[in-house]
Amino acid sequence: MTRTSFANSLLAIAAFATLALTTPVRADDFKAEVKYVEVNGVKLAYYTRGQGKPLVMINGFISTMSLWDPLLVQDLAKNHQLILFDNRGVGLSTDTAENNTTIPQMADDAVALIQALGLKQPDVLGWSMGARIAQQVVIRHPDAVGKVILAAPNPGGSHNIPATKEVEDKLNDPNLPMEGKIGLVFPPEVGGVKAGTEIFARIKQAAADGTAPNDIDVSKQTTERQDRARTTLWSADETNFENLKNVKNPMLVTDGQYDLIDNPANSALIAQQVPFAWLAFFDGGHAFLFQQHEKFTATVEAFLQDSAPTE
Repeated sequence: MTRTSFANSLLAIAAFATLALTTPVRADDFKAEVKYVEVNGVKLAYYTRGQGKPLVMINGFISTMSLWDPLLVQDLAKNHQLILFDNRGVGLSTDTAENNTTIPQMADDAVALIQALGLKQPDVLGWSMGARIAQQVVIRHPDAVGKVILAAPNPGGSHNIPATKEVEDKLNDPNLPMEGKIGLVFPPEVGGVKAGTEIFARIKQAAADGTAPNDIDVSKQTTERQDRARTTLWSADETNFENLKNVKNPMLVTDGQYDLIDNPANSALIAQQVPFAWLAFFDGGHAFLFQQHEKFTATVEAFLQDSAPTE
């Protein structure tokens, strides 16, 4: 996917969700308390939820910490202390005047956050562009983290299996109706528009309840910087895939079998490159971990609790 197309898709989905007539998730006693740490010349916003071994959650392209499905967050928080944060320039986090936004730089930011919070080898979950960042985290800083979960990843460079021309054309079509954009993230095989509108209605409700921060704003500058990082620079990076063969950290690679944006074959390729990696596919599209939050959480828990040797 290229340029600001996914940005437009997310904004369109969020707007369409305001029209969804669904039963909101009941607010619980938890209230998100946003805090900040200064790392690498920027101030990163984050909040924590739950108890247990820490799990750092890295979100995707122009996605803030409020754009995780609240039901997925609730599921994972039952057994883990979740650390959810905004990447540089996104939501409540600041950015530098000069453009330092690359996938490796955002990986270094995530590890700097881990170190600033005094976390000892937390596990890491990255979705979409966040899965690209998570790959660089474990490649560049293997001793700083424990196990790694990739959701809808992409290996970069010439190993990337791109979306079809039809999908690319739709993503870049400013005249495509909102229902069409939702269908690219939540394809019709698994609920389509209905699934998307229900999930984004939950996200809006969580922000209103205060169980998630109300920060969905992303500047045009950040959109352009992240788009360059995840397309132009990532497509030219041949080292990421090559370095995956040296990863010793246990890794779970996941995707939706109907993912139109990051081809599921990318996940299989990554799992084959990483020694002893787990691989799991779910009913769903690019946002399968939201649509199948219970099954995804159960798989994550089985992986994180597994004590089998990896060498």
